[in-house]
Amino acid sequence: MGRSGECCIAHRVFSGILRSDVMCMACGFTSTTYDPCVDISLDLEPNQGGSTKIGSTKSHHSCNGEADSMNSSQNCGTSTLMGCLDRFTRPERLGSDQKFFCQQCQVRQESLKQMSIRKLPLVSCFHIKRFEHSSIRNMSRKVDRYLQFPFSLDMAPYLSSSILRSRFGNRIFSFDGDEPDASTELSSEFELFAVVTHTGKLDAGHYVTYLRLSNQWYKCDDAWITQVNENIVRAAQGYMMFYVQKMLYYKASEKPTPS
Repeated sequence: MGRSGECCIAHRVFSGILRSDVMCMACGFTSTTYDPCVDISLDLEPNQGGSTKIGSTKSHHSCNGEADSMNSSQNCGTSTLMGCLDRFTRPERLGSDQKFFCQQCQVRQESLKQMSIRKLPLVSCFHIKRFEHSSIRNMSRKVDRYLQFPFSLDMAPYLSSSILRSRFGNRIFSFDGDEPDASTELSSEFELFAVVTHTGKLDAGHYVTYLRLSNQWYKCDDAWITQVNENIVRAAQGYMMFYVQKMLYYKASEKPTPS
C-alpha cells in the first residue's frame, strides 16, 4: 500500500469509509469506529417497510454479511433502494447477547448501533442480498423481490454529517475529536451507470450487465452486446448497482470537440 492507504486503482475508485456508532443505553456513551469498504450490502426491506433491522456481520470485502434469517413473504411486494439505505442507516438495538463494554459504566450494557457513510467513493457499489441462508432451517434460497432503483441518487441523507445532525440537532461541533465530514469535498449526487442482474435459482443462474454510455443503455450478455431501452433496465431484477459521481459521469459523457 502507498502512503495514502490506496493500493490500486480499484480502491481509489470504489473505496469509501463507513462510520459505526455504538451508544450505551444506560449512560449515552458512544463508541465510534471507522471501516473502509468497497461496496455496501443491503437487506431488502420487509413488506411495507417493516421496522426490524436484520443483524449482520462484516467481511473485508463487503460492508455487511449475508442475513441469517428467512422471511416467507420476502418474494412478495416491492422494495426501493432508498428504503434499503434508510434501513442500513437506521439505529438498531443490539440484543442482550451482543452487549458491549461501556468505558464509562465499566460494565457490559445493552446498546444502540447506527451506521452511516463517513466518506463517499467516486463510484458507489450497492450489493442486494438476494441469497439467504438460514442455519435454523438449514436451507438457502434466492429472494426474487423486485427492487426499484433511481437513475439519479442523492446520498446526502446517509452521510455521517446528516445522521449526526438529525441525532443532535443543528449544533455544529466536533464529536470525539472528529474532523469535518470527509465527503464534503465530493458531491453527494450520483448517476446510475451499471446494473448487474441475476436470473435463475440459488444453485444455477446467469448474470447479465446493463451498462450506460453517453445516455445509451447496452445489455452485456456474455459475448452479445445490444442496445436496450431504459425501461428494460428499470424493470430488471437488480443484484448490484453502480453509481458514479454525477459530475464525473457528465464529464465522461461529453463529446470531444474537434480541434
